[in-house]
Amino acid sequence: MKKYYLIIIVSFFIFYLGIFLAPYFAHLGEGSNFWKFISICLYAVYSPICHQMPQRSFFIFGHKMAVCARCFGIYTGVLIGIIIYPFLKKLDDFKVPNKLYLIIALIPMAVDGTTQLIGLRESFNELRFITGFIAGFVGIFLYSSNIF
Repeated sequence: MKKYYLIIIVSFFIFYLGIFLAPYFAHLGEGSNFWKFISICLYAVYSPICHQMPQRSFFIFGHKMAVCARCFGIYTGVLIGIIIYPFLKKLDDFKVPNKLYLIIALIPMAVDGTTQLIGLRESFNELRFITGFIAGFVGIFLYSSNIF
């Protein structure tokens, strides 16, 4: 079990690192076609899993991150959840937590997204990040019994 846990955490960390590398390479690409090409490739890798709208994304190095603020929150929550998982639950404990926890964790994200979608208000990136983080963090504990 521990071997798989290490593989999963390293793999996810590499995936997570790409979120930061895309804008970093875009920054380097301002003076080099090679880094610009690498950046474009990284953004393309993340485009099937995120809309990547600039107005809904955080910017670093003067460029938008590879995913939007909500997706970044989800992936940050998953990463932190994976890291602290063995401190809160044994890796060989296959008991699946109550799905109600995930439903409760998804409510803030659903309310935020729905109220924006129907035009009641405009959300902001910090709130998108927080609601995504809650869902990602709680979600990893629900699905971890199937992963680890």
